[in-house]
Amino acid sequence: MKKIVKIFAYIIAGGIFSSCSDYLDKNPLTAPSSNKFFNNEAEAKTVLIGCYSALKEPIISNGPNQSGNTLMWESLSDNALNTSNYESFDVVMRGDHSPSTGGIISKTWDIFFKGIADCNYFLANIDRVPDLSQAKKDPMKAEAMFLRAYYYNELTQLYGDLPLRTTPAVLGEDFQNVPRSPKSAIVAQILKDVDFAIQNLPATLYSNGRPVQGSAIVLKTRVLLNNDKFKEAAETAWSLIGSASNPFQIYKNYSGIFFGEQVNNPEIMFSVQFKAPDDYHSLDQVIGSRMSVFPTVELLNAYEPNDPRRTMTILEPGQPWAYNPAGFQSTGSKAESAIPFNNLAFKKWVNLSINNASGATLSDQHMVKMRYADLLLMYAEAMFEDGQGTDPRALKALNDVRARPGVSMPAKTALTRDIIRNERRVELAFEGLRYNDLIRWKTAAQVIPTLIHNKANAKRRFKSYYFPVPIGQMDIMRNVWEQNPDWQ
Repeated sequence: MKKIVKIFAYIIAGGIFSSCSDYLDKNPLTAPSSNKFFNNEAEAKTVLIGCYSALKEPIISNGPNQSGNTLMWESLSDNALNTSNYESFDVVMRGDHSPSTGGIISKTWDIFFKGIADCNYFLANIDRVPDLSQAKKDPMKAEAMFLRAYYYNELTQLYGDLPLRTTPAVLGEDFQNVPRSPKSAIVAQILKDVDFAIQNLPATLYSNGRPVQGSAIVLKTRVLLNNDKFKEAAETAWSLIGSASNPFQIYKNYSGIFFGEQVNNPEIMFSVQFKAPDDYHSLDQVIGSRMSVFPTVELLNAYEPNDPRRTMTILEPGQPWAYNPAGFQSTGSKAESAIPFNNLAFKKWVNLSINNASGATLSDQHMVKMRYADLLLMYAEAMFEDGQGTDPRALKALNDVRARPGVSMPAKTALTRDIIRNERRVELAFEGLRYNDLIRWKTAAQVIPTLIHNKANAKRRFKSYYFPVPIGQMDIMRNVWEQNPDWQ
């Protein structure tokens, strides 16, 4: 019970950048730590860095010595399969989860609410810094508001109604009677935060792990699409796409976005950055050698004939492979695990030149969360869904993605819903966006039950468009909250 109360307290009380597991033990609510910080600009910047800590959690990005990472979210969709029990991704993939399931069901809630609390703490105290000009404070506030909006958007897409908090708690506050606000109220706060971020973040290329104005425009477009606000989404996306000062562009090398050419890449708009040997992860081992998450046949078949993105995303039998001189095949393989039962593996993100079965090589690919191709495709979708699909700007946006050097797929002559959705699927495959797309399109209930989850061809189940609120939270709030529909 102590742990449950501790985790819920993050939602209300906020904290600084220390570990989620022991924060209340080190900094009890009877002795708030805010007096120790915000004495100068350097201390404020230190606390702001703490607002990013949720992004470094392995299930949100990646981490050292892990058996999985954020790419396993793709296995909840029709793009991937998962044979690992890492953080219950396999349980949710099969449709066997419940309010008592741990892993991503409970940890996603805990991690993002901890991030929100960190942002609230920073925002509540930044104005206390003496002699810090508004010109310096506003961009710092914009970073924290961008992150809070990012965290809340992820949560409300997964759980629906949420406790809405934008300030730390007052000591003695009755947090056990805090209601869940409707999703519409959460979205309104997200948009308020992200509008401030758009106005106050630098209008430059993204480079150093901190959001820029373009990052906030992508986030706002994503939030609006998630909530069927198509006209506003199209206008938001076009505010950057149509700007003469837009610094972003489609990058010349599709593969380089995910490995090898990420530094100062003009297509990447927000990412979680790593740098070995001090800040590394285990992607090459988990994806390239262990292959515990791997493509579905349905994804393979979604590519048009001769689409180069298929061979840049998926390993198929006979292709060059660092674990076998004969290429990608089971016989003679030196990989950590057997090749998946459907003879497919992911190539995207992986350093194909190394044999990392032992995990000895430290990986440091940045985990890309936003890129310009996604914004172009969101614009095309928003225009189409708003009844503007014949606007040549919408068609050009989609065709600009297809015309990437090294991809050069034939231009489409008209937009349809199926063309737009399939283009998103193949362009953004294995980037962790497909599950959210199926949820927001409200097609998951039709798609997921058609999929298998093992070599015996057992079918998956789809239970609900929302995750259940973790049972630990419901145990505390059972007299105040109702469990999500389908989980009661």
